Amino acid sequence: MNKIPRTASADLRVDAAHARAVDEVLTTLDVDGESGLSSTEASRRRERAGRNEIGDDGGTPWWVLLWRQIANAVIVLLLGAAVVGLVIGEVVEAIAIMVALIVNVAVGFGTEFKAAKSMAALKDMLRTVAEVERDNRREEIDAAELVPGDIVGIEAGEQVPADIRIIDAEGLQIEEAGLTGESAGVDKQTEPVDRSVALADRTCMAYMGTTVLAGRGRGVVVATGTATEMGRIAELASSAEQTQAPLQAGLNQLSSRLAIGVVIGAAVLFLVGWWRGNDIAEMVEIAVALAIAVVPEGLPAVATLTMAVGMRRMAKGNALVRRLPAVETLGSTTVVCSDKTGTLTRNEMTVVEARLAEGADEDHLWHASALCNDADVDTDGDPVGDPTEVALLEAAGDAGLDWRQLRESTSRDDEVPFDSTSKRMAVVVDGIVHAKGAPEVILDDARDEVLVRAAEEWASQGLRTLAFARGDASGDGDALFEGLRAVGVVAMQDPPREKVDDAVEVLHSAGVRVLMITGDRPDTATAIGRQLGFRAEAAVTGAEMSDMSDQELRGHLDGDAVFARVAPEHKLRIIEVLQGQGEVVAVTGDGVNDAPALRQADVGVAMGSGTDVAKDAADVVLLDDHFGTIELAVQEGRRIFANIRRFGQFLFSWHVSEVVVITVAVLAGWPAPLAGLMILWNNLVIDVIPSFALALEPSRRDVMKDPPRDPREAVISRSVLVRIGLHGLLVATTGFAAYGAAHLWLDLSDAQAQTVTFLAMSAAQTLAVFNARSESGSGFRGAGANPWLWAALAVVGSLTAFAMTFPPLRDILGLAVIPGEAWGVAMALALLPLVAVQTTRAVRKH
Repeated sequence: MNKIPRTASADLRVDAAHARAVDEVLTTLDVDGESGLSSTEASRRRERAGRNEIGDDGGTPWWVLLWRQIANAVIVLLLGAAVVGLVIGEVVEAIAIMVALIVNVAVGFGTEFKAAKSMAALKDMLRTVAEVERDNRREEIDAAELVPGDIVGIEAGEQVPADIRIIDAEGLQIEEAGLTGESAGVDKQTEPVDRSVALADRTCMAYMGTTVLAGRGRGVVVATGTATEMGRIAELASSAEQTQAPLQAGLNQLSSRLAIGVVIGAAVLFLVGWWRGNDIAEMVEIAVALAIAVVPEGLPAVATLTMAVGMRRMAKGNALVRRLPAVETLGSTTVVCSDKTGTLTRNEMTVVEARLAEGADEDHLWHASALCNDADVDTDGDPVGDPTEVALLEAAGDAGLDWRQLRESTSRDDEVPFDSTSKRMAVVVDGIVHAKGAPEVILDDARDEVLVRAAEEWASQGLRTLAFARGDASGDGDALFEGLRAVGVVAMQDPPREKVDDAVEVLHSAGVRVLMITGDRPDTATAIGRQLGFRAEAAVTGAEMSDMSDQELRGHLDGDAVFARVAPEHKLRIIEVLQGQGEVVAVTGDGVNDAPALRQADVGVAMGSGTDVAKDAADVVLLDDHFGTIELAVQEGRRIFANIRRFGQFLFSWHVSEVVVITVAVLAGWPAPLAGLMILWNNLVIDVIPSFALALEPSRRDVMKDPPRDPREAVISRSVLVRIGLHGLLVATTGFAAYGAAHLWLDLSDAQAQTVTFLAMSAAQTLAVFNARSESGSGFRGAGANPWLWAALAVVGSLTAFAMTFPPLRDILGLAVIPGEAWGVAMALALLPLVAVQTTRAVRKH
């Protein structure tokens, strides 16, 4: 059997092996189907084909994570300011800037490095042993040593070690959900199929990484490593472009503009001072002070910490975030593209309908389902065998049958194993035949009309149907099926996960569209879509997609589309077309076939029980496999964006006030109202502490009723810029008033006037945190729900008092001792920005 004459040389590539007869494939690969390759020939082929491995990049290297934190315009600007400070002899300022820079980088690097470590711990160990025929004997070898032409054996419970053309199959059934999206096990056979059939319909092939559910088989390896279907998908995933998060893009754009503005502003200020005849060294120092005033030292740290807190909140909800900006991106999502099998559904077949034949005993139905069945449940409660047969055992148990006791008390006298061609199976137990199979094979159209109609109706709903019959045993083989009476039919499906329909409804109310993209059958996909509330009448198949232009495809992407029998290339194309329309796309999946789309998406979400390939390609991993976690993640992302906008307004209004004070003083020829280290101290204290408190503001209860924000909308929008300018001018006015009062009213020295200005502006900006809490209405409403806000006010107040009263720190910052009335003037003036804004809002409201 399968003995092929040897040829001079072997071709290691077999085109369309699924469409070729076994003998033709063996001839092409120059191998004997019984004795296999020789060890010498296998070594020679390994040199040509390489090892049977798909490269593992080991995750993102630590130095790449570090570089991500450093390659930021704000960080580069801080580094430049530190270098200039050293050059002009301002060593203390330079050291302080470097400390701020190191803290920013360390926080971001530490958070992402920890996430990378968590992901590494999640990875499962893959089986690496294969049973192979070499030198006319059977041996076990490392699967990485397989080569095209090797004859391998596979059996229940094993992973397929390479792409294999099946040459022998005995009840062989393989689970391919991770590769094709097919929710049920696939019965395998040896006959070739049409060249054009989809991957899921190539019944004479076994693919690398899939799992044998039942039976055993032998096959010839036709592809290894990156030449396998899994390897092809992995390469497709690695070539997919990873998009930049909207927030990340916005912050980078803002940072770049800041860098350009700082360089231009500092140069102009230096030239104006030089033109006025000021000392050059003094102007360099003032230019550096301006750079310090403009650069938001706390922005990277607070943005990173904000997303890190969001990441920790999501982790408590069983979502592991691998890339920090993905947290916010979920809040900007406009479309969720979800795989079906294992994501929207449980990837577990379940009996959902049953119909008895007229006059039949229900016990006979469940006896047949348990006895004409090769599945089992082990002592740990884990199912063993074909998912369809496991579902029948569970249904029998739910009906009150102790199927294990029934099996132990009876014996199987004869059987006809299930065959994918005949689509039926029979066993003889105590002289009674119990049979099951496809309704069209088991039922009689005339006699069992009611059952036939029920089976057809269920099939039209995308359910899988099985019919059962019984009778007295007479003869053997095919004769066992003669004279049987139908006892009933059952319908099964891979049911939706709990609360997925609720999550889809919430996403709809939030203005987020949901698309289903699966490799499963169109009727099954459409039926599940209807159960989950998808607003799609029929599924579009991958074959239909291939004949569409991008313009035609866009017409099918409106609303909640359902796509079925799609290949990884189809999924990738759908994502790219959606992104081309300006959509922010989140993709969920668990299989190897989902990996390219997960990487291409704006945010990829993998199931924790999914394949390692899928988890490696994703930004977020749902450890509990709960689709509803996406709803919580979108809500968390929206909260984060709103809070980043809050602290952005607060933080930049402070820098505007500093720039206005310094610039006006230089242009007017006054002494600087604030020294460089005073500015840097406040930037580190006020930028970070109150901003972080704002970043922890709780989410609005109705945030999921808002439509998604326009992904092109800037983090700091035009309306926010207006508020930044107005608040900055109010705090700057407070500073000028304090400086003038110190000189003209209190008759204090320049150092004391600077100190009064420092105190007034620090207190004014700290209190302005209430102005930043909301865009309109009272800034005090709901403030009690954020204890971090009050803690931040206490900490900033304490640090400011410490800087004013602790002599060593006071001297470093250039502060001076001021009289009691100066404290009173500064505190009174500090109330002006808060009172002005809150009064204006109250007047507008009423």
